[in-house]
Amino acid sequence: MSKIEQHGVGLVEVLVALVILALGVLGFAALQLRALNAAQEATEQTIAINTARDLVERIRINRTALVNYRVAINANTINDSQLTCIGTTSKDAVPSTTKIDLPKCNPAAMAAHDTTEILQKAADQGQTIIVANCIGSTLSCVYVAWGATTITATNTTQCVNATTGTYIAGATCLVMEAF
Repeated sequence: MSKIEQHGVGLVEVLVALVILALGVLGFAALQLRALNAAQEATEQTIAINTARDLVERIRINRTALVNYRVAINANTINDSQLTCIGTTSKDAVPSTTKIDLPKCNPAAMAAHDTTEILQKAADQGQTIIVANCIGSTLSCVYVAWGATTITATNTTQCVNATTGTYIAGATCLVMEAF
């Protein structure tokens, strides 16, 4: 029997190993990209939840002005002149040496103040916020959309199904039942 010599087998093995390693690195890079996209989406959702929660809490504090909040949010007009409810006004009380501090505004003015702040916050984050009826419920909902999803006070169909209230696949929005 003669001895067969093999030349270059080590080089082929190294090349195969490098191809396998390259495929693994490409897979890891794709996974990293997907993780970054998921993290960005989670951040957007967190910001939207905080914006919606902020509005709902302000409405609960100033419940008598619910209609004012709904109209002002849905008008989506930022008016810095509405920011007038900062501070208090001192009034004399009994006994005359006592002073009490009263808010500078009434419920309607407070609603205008709050909605201006919320709308500005939403605009700064690239969000649209509206208050509309919840689908299949007697409650009102706060809808927040961002990215390619567009909503209006009369049309939330890019966010949720108008019949069932379920989210539309791929929509970048959230719905919070409020009041």
